[in-house]
Amino acid sequence: MPFIFASRSRPREDRHLRARVALMCVGAGLGLAGMLLDIGWLIWIALAVLLAGLALRHLRTRESVADEEA
Repeated sequence: MPFIFASRSRPREDRHLRARVALMCVGAGLGLAGMLLDIGWLIWIALAVLLAGLALRHLRTRESVADEEA
């Protein structure tokens, strides 16, 4: 059961995949740097970048639902 959350009905193409991966990597790097250097505002910026990457996931979901309804 390791792939319980894998969905076969999801489309394989994702226009925002590269941007999401880049935002997640940058956010993780900024977060680690902020924790290492003990800079609070850098950690908050990292959190904002990570949330932007998460928002791209939901943007893709809303676009696909709108395309299916049309």
